[in-house]
Amino acid sequence: MKKKRKKKMAAGMKFLFALLFTASIGLIAAGVYLMFFKNRDAYERQAEERDLADTYIDDLILKLTDPEAYEKKVQEEAKEKAERMARRKQQENAKGWDDIEKSSESAGEAESAPTYDFSDLDYEDANYYMRDGIVYTPDYAKGTIQCVLEVPTAGIRRGVYTGTWEEINYDLDIWMVTAARPDYTLGETHMCIYGHNHTAQDLSFNRLKDVEVGDAFYLTAESGRYTYRVTNVFAVSRDEATRNYVDNFSIGSDKCYIITCGRDDGVKNYRYLDLIVEGTLEEQMPLLEYAKIRQQSGANK
Repeated sequence: MKKKRKKKMAAGMKFLFALLFTASIGLIAAGVYLMFFKNRDAYERQAEERDLADTYIDDLILKLTDPEAYEKKVQEEAKEKAERMARRKQQENAKGWDDIEKSSESAGEAESAPTYDFSDLDYEDANYYMRDGIVYTPDYAKGTIQCVLEVPTAGIRRGVYTGTWEEINYDLDIWMVTAARPDYTLGETHMCIYGHNHTAQDLSFNRLKDVEVGDAFYLTAESGRYTYRVTNVFAVSRDEATRNYVDNFSIGSDKCYIITCGRDDGVKNYRYLDLIVEGTLEEQMPLLEYAKIRQQSGANK
């Protein structure tokens, strides 16, 4: 009898273990899906943003060191972009929005295109990518990159877009783009840079909460490489953030604020506040000097 009971108990334990193991695998798989595959498009857009940021810095350096090569590159890119937009417009007129992406997948971007006269084509306004009711421009943002923000502690490296208020609001609605109001000037006014706090790890400003006092972050623009030291990390209401920081031009030009919406970090009402990282300018390095360091290191610093 005792042996039978032991066998039954052993069989029951094995079944329970197998059930728990299967459930654990299922939870892990679900977590991986939610973290990576569900947000695959967002991760791809972020990779695109990082590439654009790197290209922006490369172009600034090229413009400084070899103006002729830079001008040639700009002209070639403008022509290529115009040709791409013309193909998209042709597809849109022929098939409508629903068939554009399907056609692109089957034909590819490398398909030969007819010859066009691009002199009068307003290709900057030619949108060609639509998702969830949002129409994106080729680089997913309107306006222009004013500088590149790098926060090593938080894994952030992305362009900071500026332009008209309409363009900035458009960019922020995309959830990925980092923006600054159009009347900021790096080195002349304070800076407030804002972006979304994505729910997925490592997306947008999701890891801004990991930044601590004493950490460094960087802004790179045509006027140079700016190093800021984090002097405060705090959370305030949206109205207070707007009134006391974003719209407050009495703040010195040595201050930069990185702002995002808060998420729960153990403080019950933190979620409803804006998280702000305050940085104080520590060094402004000429772009040419930074270019030499960047070339020697072979990596983005």
